[in-house]
Amino acid sequence: MRKNEAFPSTYIKAADVKAKPIIVAISHLAQEAIGQDKQEKHVLHFEHGKPLVLNRVNWEMLEDAFGDSDDWTGHKVKLYAARTTFQGKTVDCVRVQPMAPQPAAKRVVEDVDELNDEITI
Repeated sequence: MRKNEAFPSTYIKAADVKAKPIIVAISHLAQEAIGQDKQEKHVLHFEHGKPLVLNRVNWEMLEDAFGDSDDWTGHKVKLYAARTTFQGKTVDCVRVQPMAPQPAAKRVVEDVDELNDEITI
């Protein structure tokens, strides 16, 4: 049994996405009291599964991709494990990768005459 199985967390941890990244849709962002000291932190909730406590790096990734946090709802992100330095040690962390919408398929024009529309001035 692994530590994360013996002591399950309310929030997504690196161990939850270490074996396989997951793709989730953002439900909402909330500010919640976290930990024993009940420090207020931003928590990203998803349509299904556990929420993620946001750090500055993940916030900036989401903001760069989706703009203001009021506009994040409904967007999909990939959650994956990475390594970072924390208090002088290299540790596992969770990173977000915004999932860009797929561009619309280009329409193939079979008849060149379709492109020769007259323009009146």
